[in-house]
Amino acid sequence: MRAIIVFVLFVVIAFFVGAVLAYPLKLLLDPVFALAYRKYLTYATLGSGLIISGIYLYIYNLLSFKSFGFSGGRAPFLKALFNGFIFGVLIMLIIEILLLLLNIHEFDETRHITLSNILILLIKGIALGLLIALIEESIFRGALFSGLYQQAGAVIAVFFSSLAYSSVHFIRYRDLPPDTDISWLTGITMMPDAFRRFFHWSIEDYFLTLFIFGVLLGLLRLKHNNIAACIGVHAGVVMLIKVSNFLTNRTHNSQYDFLVSQYNSTFGWISFFIILLFTIYYFLKIQSKKKL
Repeated sequence: MRAIIVFVLFVVIAFFVGAVLAYPLKLLLDPVFALAYRKYLTYATLGSGLIISGIYLYIYNLLSFKSFGFSGGRAPFLKALFNGFIFGVLIMLIIEILLLLLNIHEFDETRHITLSNILILLIKGIALGLLIALIEESIFRGALFSGLYQQAGAVIAVFFSSLAYSSVHFIRYRDLPPDTDISWLTGITMMPDAFRRFFHWSIEDYFLTLFIFGVLLGLLRLKHNNIAACIGVHAGVVMLIKVSNFLTNRTHNSQYDFLVSQYNSTFGWISFFIILLFTIYYFLKIQSKKKL
C-alpha cells in the first residue's frame, strides 16, 4: 500500500510542478512560438514528468538508464523497437478498417492526395509518434513501472502504471481568454477545471481503451525488460492515427457510432476489444513460453 501511495503522490506532484513551470516556459518560448498557454502547460507537465520520475527512482536507489527502460544492446533494442512499430501499425490498421466497414469513418474526398503528401505525412507521423512514445514510455513503462515493480511486483506495476497512463490523457486545460494576466500561479488555478472529464460517465470506453493499451505495453515491458517494443508499438499507433485523421472523417450517421467515444474520433469500444484481444494473445504467449 505504501508503494502505491508514494506512486500516486509523485504523479500528482508532477502535475503541480508542470503547472508552475509552464509560466517560465512561456516566457522562454513565446518570442518564437507564441503558443496557447494550455500548450505550455502540456509540455511543461511532460518535462516535469521526466524530472519527477527521475526523483521517484532516486528515492528507491534505482536511478539509471536501465530503470528508465533503456537496457540491452543497441541492435536488439532497435530490432524490438521496429518490430513493435509494425505491431502497433497492425493494431491500428485493424481498428481503422473496422471503422471504415461500419461507416463510422469515411474517406475525406476533399483531400488533395499525392505521393509527396503521403510521404511527408508518414515522416511527420513517425517523428511525432517516436517523440511522444519516447517521453511517455520513459515515464510510465520506464521509471514509474520500475519503482512499482521493485516495491510491489509485476501485477501492481502493470495495473497502476496503466491506470496512471489512461488517467492523465483526460486532464485537459482550456484556452484562456485573450486578456488574461498570466503568472506563476495561473496553471495551478486552471487545474480544477482540467479534471472536468472525470465527472462524465461517457468517458468509460475511451478510458478503458487507453487502460488496456497500457496493460499491453506493460506486458511488453515485462517480456523484453526494456521499453524498446513499448516505444515501437506506441509510435506505430500514433503514426497511423495521424494518417487516419488526415485521410478520413467521422461520419456520425452510422448505426454503430456508439462504438466510438464522443471524445475521440477513433477510440471507443471497438478499439478496446481489438486491443484486449491482442493483450490476451500476448499474455497467453508469454505464459506458454514460461512453461517451456
